[in-house]
Amino acid sequence: MRSALLCALMLGGCSAFNAHSFGRSAGWRAAEVVSVGRAGELAATVDRDCGSDGGAAVPYAVVRYHNGGVHSRSLGTGRWPAGARLNVGDAVEVNVLDCALPLALPGQSGSSSGTPSR
Repeated sequence: MRSALLCALMLGGCSAFNAHSFGRSAGWRAAEVVSVGRAGELAATVDRDCGSDGGAAVPYAVVRYHNGGVHSRSLGTGRWPAGARLNVGDAVEVNVLDCALPLALPGQSGSSSGTPSR
């Protein structure tokens, strides 16, 4: 009885780890919006500029994320979730492997469309 319970707990822990790590292996990282402005003003301030669709005057967000170390990195993009209005301090998810993907709001589903399934 004890061994069956222990086995069930271990398997449950593994499945939770795999579900969480899938988004990470696909490039998704939790991030926080640290600046919101125009692409022309903010693009030069980031570690990685993912650009925008529409030039220097389009809305642009700078987000900070951790990539496994103690230091955070910044990424700037004009690609926002559809209909979203981002503010400093907002939690988002960013794909560090594919700059063409827009930021995602936490809990957004649909990993087949390129957004995390958490």
